[in-house]
Amino acid sequence: MLDSFKSNSKEDVVFNKFKIQLENKGLTIDSIDKDGFILINVEESELKVSLDNIRRNYERDNDDSYITDLVNTIVSHSSKKEDWENIKDKIYVQFFPNDFEFENLIYEKVTNEFSKVFMLNTNNNFSFISDDDLIDWNLDLEELKNQVDLNLDTFLDKVQIEIEDVDNHKLGMIHIEEVWLKSACLFSSKIKDLVKNNIGFPFYAVIPVRDFCYIFGEQDFGYFSERLGSVVVEEYEKSGYPITTEILKFSETGVEAMGKY
Repeated sequence: MLDSFKSNSKEDVVFNKFKIQLENKGLTIDSIDKDGFILINVEESELKVSLDNIRRNYERDNDDSYITDLVNTIVSHSSKKEDWENIKDKIYVQFFPNDFEFENLIYEKVTNEFSKVFMLNTNNNFSFISDDDLIDWNLDLEELKNQVDLNLDTFLDKVQIEIEDVDNHKLGMIHIEEVWLKSACLFSSKIKDLVKNNIGFPFYAVIPVRDFCYIFGEQDFGYFSERLGSVVVEEYEKSGYPITTEILKFSETGVEAMGKY
């Protein structure tokens, strides 16, 4: 299966670069299944990798770092996770549509469209947290969730909200270097303090992909909900790591979907 895929992938720049970088790290592709997933054995574990999101982002930005980051993430699986005390301040969340194959990963449903997945970031190498990890760390789910909340609250201290005036309506954008955490910022308890004096609270947000986020207040709901649809759908369909096309409301009672594009 692998040989036939190679012969048909001469123009697949992402695959070819991925394969070369992987081999430079001492790893090889074992096979490719009928659905196009790349299978790689790392430390007696079989990883199933899709390049679909990487291809979308590479096509959009022509940036090799997307490939390198994925390879580094795979390599990180070859090292045993450190003790909990050494890594607990590096625990965050990412979001995936509910049709994602969660298997034994720790995840929590947010809306009918997407869920949060708990993950570890060490030197920009990402690995998802599984049931086995909690056993190894002698940790329960509530302790994990509490640590994520603490980390997000600490992270929010360096987050800035940029406000754009659109026909006298305020559209907010999150500005951080760690763009992969844009959507996660909204789930910090400190987000209320960050937006209440400019956007207002409760507020609404769209997060079609993990590095794209718009927020706006209740007073501007009618204006922006009618105008952001095409941008949200385009990002969701053409960029990597899609989350949802829903309009989300953030309030004291939590997060709820108010509809979707």
